[in-house]
Amino acid sequence: MSKHPQLIEFIDIIQDTFHKGNLIKLSMSKVSNRTDDLKMIYVSPVELKSGLKFSFKYRYKTKDEVKNYSEKEAIELLEELIGDSFLQLLLNTTDEEHQLLINKKGKAKRITKKHKAAQKTLNHNKEKNYLIKGENNIYLQKLGVCEANGRVKDKQQDKFRQINRYVELMSHWFEKIDHSTKLNIVDMGSGKGYLTFALYDYLKNQLRINVSVTGVELRENLVDLCNEISLDCNFNDLQFISKDIRDFSAEEIDVIIALHACDTATDLAIYKGINANAKLIVCAPCCHKQVRKDMGSKSQFKALTKHGVFEERQAEMLTDTIRSLLMEREGFKTKVFEFISNEHTRKNVMMVGHNTNSKKNRAKINDEVKQLKDSFNIQRHELEDLLS
Repeated sequence: MSKHPQLIEFIDIIQDTFHKGNLIKLSMSKVSNRTDDLKMIYVSPVELKSGLKFSFKYRYKTKDEVKNYSEKEAIELLEELIGDSFLQLLLNTTDEEHQLLINKKGKAKRITKKHKAAQKTLNHNKEKNYLIKGENNIYLQKLGVCEANGRVKDKQQDKFRQINRYVELMSHWFEKIDHSTKLNIVDMGSGKGYLTFALYDYLKNQLRINVSVTGVELRENLVDLCNEISLDCNFNDLQFISKDIRDFSAEEIDVIIALHACDTATDLAIYKGINANAKLIVCAPCCHKQVRKDMGSKSQFKALTKHGVFEERQAEMLTDTIRSLLMEREGFKTKVFEFISNEHTRKNVMMVGHNTNSKKNRAKINDEVKQLKDSFNIQRHELEDLLS
């Protein structure tokens, strides 16, 4: 089937935009195949060590994936996708905005308007793209991420990107909760505090949200270091305390965060968030030993867990699926997605629960949890035990 002239012309405009280097962003939406869980694709230029590439961010219902292509590969891929997979496109350049609307019969309509958009920088490491900057940043300097002049150290580039990715994700979730009153945020297992400092800085000093942040960390030397840095930064509503997560209690918790809290410490953090009726629970689960030990040879899916690497992955999926179900049972709308690229770490899953206070389908969810446990011969799940 031949493509509509307006559609062909739009692809030519994209190719010309790529060639001139004035692309800001291309968004593709309105998926033609409803059975596919791919929702949108965003295309933007990026300068890598190998040269100029075009980054395709595939947004699925439960995760995001990023792939980089050369100009030729990108155009060939777009020719396949436009009109066949996506029926609505928005092309932003430094000079114009082009919108393409395609109906089910393949007919296309293009709408163009002029504007004065600032050209987006291409370099991943140009700081003006980031929410957290290195320049004049005391805590990033003292934590060893940046040099005194604000330059990000070569060996800390991944850490710097991780910090900014985290803040970007968290800013999205803070838009969903009421912050008209002071928010009490607890970061369980805050470690050296990279992410804790960055989140506090962004919420307090950029978004001007009234927050109080407490980092809970067992290692006293890290707590002392972080409190010293917090004092140097005049971060008056950021404190760190040395405590086991089990021993921490607070009268009010609005947001609870647990990033890479080991094994059942994640369950404990989720439980404390549910028990406090927190507005938001954010966790990046770590090891999953408790469920893995229970996955015995009598499981009807023992072929899946015959090899250690598969057993580990299955334990991760089961543990976090049950966690998600239990959070939904307690009134939290959950979303699980990749936090950062798995080229940096396999422990890249983030689970977010947004409190809706709507406890529906409790019996149905209990049945689903029981079926999962029975299928894999799991005797118990830590979060389920805590909630009971």
